[in-house]
Amino acid sequence: MAYVASAIYALHWIKPDVRRIGALPEARDAVVAAVHERIAFCWAQMDAQLEPGAYLLGDALTVLDLYVGVVSRFGPWRERFFQVAPRMAPAVRRVDADPRLAALWRERFEED
Repeated sequence: MAYVASAIYALHWIKPDVRRIGALPEARDAVVAAVHERIAFCWAQMDAQLEPGAYLLGDALTVLDLYVGVVSRFGPWRERFFQVAPRMAPAVRRVDADPRLAALWRERFEED
């Protein structure tokens, strides 16, 4: 949870206003692209460290599964997440398909 919050989610803070890291506004597209590359790198690092079962930490659904299910929907988007985190992908897809969460995904996220 701490890794996702500090290494991945925190990077999204840069995207709305790249001046937060001292970049010029006209460099926004390049900065956001670099942020997305770093996020993808971080997902890959996390993926390399886990040996998921049905879910990320084993066979029981945990808050980590929910958190990754949400944060992985942010840029650089799900396709990239699934590319760089193939070991975690089945667990995240399982969370996506969990009928107990269907209303949450429908209400909070449009088709992605």
